Amino acid sequence: MIIDTVPSMNRQLFHEVFKQISSRIDQLKQIPSSTAHLQVENVRLTDRFNVRQQIIGTIYLTATHLIFIDPEGKRETWILHSLISSVDKLPTTQQGCPLRVRTKHFLSAEFTIPRERDCADLYATLNQLKPDSYEKLYCFLYKAPNYLEKIWDPFLLSTEYMRMGVPNQEWKIEDGNSNFDLCDTYPPLIYVPAITTKAMLIGSSKFRSRGRLPVLTYLHSNGASITRCSQPLSGFSARCQEDEYLLQCILKTNSHSNTMYIIDTRPRINAVANRAAGKGYENEDYYSNIQFKFCPIENIHVMRSSLQKLLDTCEMKNPTMNQYLSALDNSSWLQHIKAVLDAAIFITRAIHIEKKNVLIHCSDGWDRTAQCCSLASLLLSPYYRSIHGFRILIEKEWLAFGHKFSDRCGHTTTSDNKEQSSVFLQFIEAVWQLSQIYPTAFEFNERFLLLLHDHSHSCQYGNFIGNCEKDRLDLCVKERTYSFWNFILQNVNDFQNPLFRPQSNYANEVLLPTINSQTLKFWLNMYHRFDSALLPKENISNTLARLVDHTTSLSDHARLLEKRIRELQSTFDNDQITLSSSATTTSNEDVEDSDIEKGNQSNKICLPEFDSGLSDVDLCHTQINDSIPLKLNTILQPPPPSFSDVESGFSGDYSPRGKTPLTSFILPHQSSLDINDIPTLERIALELNSIALDWRSYNAPVHCACSLPFDSAQRKYNCWRCGENFCTRCIERSIHLPGLYSNNLAPVCRICARSIKSSPSFADFSALVKSKSTDFIRNQTAMKLSRSMVDQFNPSRL
Repeated sequence: MIIDTVPSMNRQLFHEVFKQISSRIDQLKQIPSSTAHLQVENVRLTDRFNVRQQIIGTIYLTATHLIFIDPEGKRETWILHSLISSVDKLPTTQQGCPLRVRTKHFLSAEFTIPRERDCADLYATLNQLKPDSYEKLYCFLYKAPNYLEKIWDPFLLSTEYMRMGVPNQEWKIEDGNSNFDLCDTYPPLIYVPAITTKAMLIGSSKFRSRGRLPVLTYLHSNGASITRCSQPLSGFSARCQEDEYLLQCILKTNSHSNTMYIIDTRPRINAVANRAAGKGYENEDYYSNIQFKFCPIENIHVMRSSLQKLLDTCEMKNPTMNQYLSALDNSSWLQHIKAVLDAAIFITRAIHIEKKNVLIHCSDGWDRTAQCCSLASLLLSPYYRSIHGFRILIEKEWLAFGHKFSDRCGHTTTSDNKEQSSVFLQFIEAVWQLSQIYPTAFEFNERFLLLLHDHSHSCQYGNFIGNCEKDRLDLCVKERTYSFWNFILQNVNDFQNPLFRPQSNYANEVLLPTINSQTLKFWLNMYHRFDSALLPKENISNTLARLVDHTTSLSDHARLLEKRIRELQSTFDNDQITLSSSATTTSNEDVEDSDIEKGNQSNKICLPEFDSGLSDVDLCHTQINDSIPLKLNTILQPPPPSFSDVESGFSGDYSPRGKTPLTSFILPHQSSLDINDIPTLERIALELNSIALDWRSYNAPVHCACSLPFDSAQRKYNCWRCGENFCTRCIERSIHLPGLYSNNLAPVCRICARSIKSSPSFADFSALVKSKSTDFIRNQTAMKLSRSMVDQFNPSRL
């Protein structure tokens, strides 16, 4: 045998290795490859603000997530691998080996693993899971829910410039960069002064860092413009006539001023230091009619250090008030936010009040320049404060003009750690600070900003992959990945600000806030969103959104009930007319009173047995007797002739017992299709049982019924049928509730969805919805066709 050939001293080692391999194979067989690659039990998850509060559960490591599940089903923690920023092994304790996992959306989880070997395996595996190339990113593996299709709403830069009135007499479109020859980090189409020449553009491109020549990014209604570029390669004495001519052409596009600003967003000392490297800033002796100004914003290295100090402050355990405030001040984070806002406000004043053109640059023109251009545009134009407009702003200033998302967010292991920085986070926080000053001026809410920050790091969608537009075109992200904006569009109600007032002054004018030290706030819901003990028990925005949804549900249901009451009133009135006519006929024929009573008994309406989902007690209250018509006549008033219901889908107006309705019973909004359908008692009972009148408050649950914890970035949904709180994965949005007049889709929990779908009455209702929708579309198509034929053969048009 082969074993006999092994020397006796190595035979024992051979058997030991063989035993370990067999044991590991048995373990792997027990773990489904599609669900978990590693499983560690008896793991303690420690609350960082209360060490004594620990949850014991199991860690599952899948191809995409690190999952911690409490066996009692009280809590689940899901951590996407691409969101993990660091994994650290802490000193061993009596309970085991602590492992701290920090994420890019500011979750800090400390797991204590009983066995050191399991801790070492988990630590090594997590550090190896980060992709080393774009092709291995999560967006190319992600499978979206059924309601989200792989459709990209095309963003056309030319459409946005047309909205601003470009091209015109002063500005033209230039396609010289269609193959990214002028600048590989600019979009294929750029907008420059109409009087410029190709030679000017090529010369200026060679004189600017990374080839990022001055191009138009925003045109205000008064003719003043914002242009952006990178620093010149001027050194101490170099100059470029083409670049000087190009800036003079930009100056001439504005007839309201004979000077323009050049804003350098770096500290002066940094700009002077760059001169020694052959770069620097514009020499005012070479550029005539130029006002040069520094708006000092620190570089990416200072910002990265500042954010780390802020996060260390957030992780302090039981600090005193002085310690906490001192650490927050030492981080200088809010000072940096103020510097960014001050620069944007200065640019806004220059454009709107002084009516001067502004050229903005930093070093390479893709970090601080993007911050200032986008914030200034946001202050100047109300359009960018809408959800759609803000999307366009991100697409234009950050994506099209080449912010280095993959380098700044550290999407792959090939990204240099020194290149990572919180540039986009600072912009998002600056927008949030403005929304706190002007709460009614922005259509989007805080949740929208939180999600935008998270998905710039998550790599779940293809929008923020790569460092420029050219990278995304090379990766074919539009064909291979899902779009973040499509996700926003499908869930737009979750991101609307309930305080937004389009008609308010702030929502329709230029914003010029005064930023003081007391103005800025610490963003608790961003940096402490997973620390439920620190967050307010009630969020005003979420509470208002809940009230809006609840009011919408009740109003929609009330309109349906009003319609049903009118239908019953019409039915009984029609029956009374029929009975009166019958009584007159029988009196002329000398019919006996006993026969009349029998006839009346035969006209009484009785409730058949049906599956309505209501109890017997509830059914007793639905019995209809002869006094109902009298009560309806005394309580209800008929609607005025001008009353009209707004419907979508199909109508619920029905004629009694299939009879031809009287003309007086046909409402102005009814069609012939709406009049032939009779609401059965089963249908009415289903409608009454499908809407919850009372909703549970948002401040009550901390976790969903599925054990997923709620945080400030996740919306709590109320099921419109039972009124309880649920997370997004426990809610279905494809249910037409019978109790809604509008027939719109409503959020319903999965339990209620199964209950409604199992009702026989719902099957009939769904079939009716489908048939009515088909008939509605068919009628609309027929009407359009008939109109086109009439127009085609109308002699007056010939």
